[in-house]
Amino acid sequence: MKGLMMDFPLTTHAILEYGNRVFPHKEIVTKLPNGSWHRYHFSDLFHRAKKLSYALVNKLGVHPGDRVATFAWNHYQHVELYYGIPGAGAICHTLNVRLSVEQIIFIVNHAEAKIIFIDATLVPLFEKVAPYTTGVKNYVLLNSPDNFTTSLPDIILYEDLLNVDADDYQWFPSEENDACGLCYTSGTTGNPKGALYSHRSTYLHALALLMPNALNLSVIDRVLLIVPQFHVMAWGFPYVCILAGSDMILPSVHLQPDAIIQILVQEKITVANGVPTIWMGVYDAMKKNPPKEKLALREYGVGGSALPPSLIEAFEKDFGIKGVHAWGMTETSPLGTVSRLQNIHESLSDDW
Repeated sequence: MKGLMMDFPLTTHAILEYGNRVFPHKEIVTKLPNGSWHRYHFSDLFHRAKKLSYALVNKLGVHPGDRVATFAWNHYQHVELYYGIPGAGAICHTLNVRLSVEQIIFIVNHAEAKIIFIDATLVPLFEKVAPYTTGVKNYVLLNSPDNFTTSLPDIILYEDLLNVDADDYQWFPSEENDACGLCYTSGTTGNPKGALYSHRSTYLHALALLMPNALNLSVIDRVLLIVPQFHVMAWGFPYVCILAGSDMILPSVHLQPDAIIQILVQEKITVANGVPTIWMGVYDAMKKNPPKEKLALREYGVGGSALPPSLIEAFEKDFGIKGVHAWGMTETSPLGTVSRLQNIHESLSDDW
């Protein structure tokens, strides 16, 4: 016997619909590659993602299930792609800019990507790839300066693509088990392997992350997404923040310790994520030149490899900031487990 409750599909555009309805005023802040700042709200993301979905279908001829790739930094346009591509029934295929030219060529061809959205700062790298990925029909440029030139064929400017009226656009009626995202492993054993995420897995992964025993995010938080959007969907944070109503801050290319510290201070960040090398650099910079005011940062999430226990201890001792260690894999969306102490651990010694 089945229950009688409403059967509602868990899709990524349902996440965005919720964020627009409940948290339209919450911020998405980007420090763009050129150093300027861009600020807008969840409601703006909602409307621009709709424009993108409409344009993909009606301007670029995207069909359900097509792979639409991104080769980009963390910024508001990339978040729009996270929602707008699946909103058109296509699959958001993030390309890791840290891989070799040969690996990128393999991934693009293996995935049969039809369109690639690419940051202007990354064009010189992709110009080495393009001659060997002839299945790509269009390149859409993000954050390109005036008079930008490239040898890439069939170039479209992102803002020109979004120059449409799409307020009445209806999201593609995806089923929750339809694919919405595609990420490849780093290819440490043979060629990179693709992990194909469904709308349902992405939605449930985001719900799991925002729980108190996981990342513990809510409307009071301002979250800095240092983990790249080209790496396992930025650990799911662009979905988590919309569900939680947390302000989302994105650093694009500004990943040096001093730049990160400046963002932490200026934007009053409460939670941030990043791999161990990021936090090692941030700690060393803060130790040499302590911030003049206490950071709002209450904790940082770390994963990818093990952060030395001594550094976790030093961060908390010197600056009162807790480290939260997580583990996962591309194949797990990627969160597998989060290490949070339980109340039974409170009486244990701090000695390692």
